Amino acid sequence: MNKIVIASALVLAALTTGASAQRYHDGQRQDAQRYDSQREIDARQQMQEQRIQNARRAGELTRQEYQSLEAEQARIREMERRAQRDGRIDGREAAEIRRAQNEASRHIYQESHDSEQRGRGHGFWNRRWW
Repeated sequence: MNKIVIASALVLAALTTGASAQRYHDGQRQDAQRYDSQREIDARQQMQEQRIQNARRAGELTRQEYQSLEAEQARIREMERRAQRDGRIDGREAAEIRRAQNEASRHIYQESHDSEQRGRGHGFWNRRWW
């Protein structure tokens, strides 16, 4: 009888310790995912900013298009700052930022591939300004 009680106690202790270790490991994994998510957001922001600057240098953007794209990037940076106020970006916030980045990426492509170019055309906004 004592052997059964002792064996049961050992099994219970092992299960409890294993579950605790698993929760700790899951917490570390979630922290790592949050950090990876933050790095991905930052890297994508940097890449989008580079795309805008490259299109500007190539003359593919008018002044108004450039200013509009830069304003959109500023709004995304503000979204990221607000999300980080509590010290981390949760999954919902990261998804919202990614959606905004996807939309901004589409806008960068559209504006840099339309027929409007800096220094060409008849409109005020198509004049060279830098």
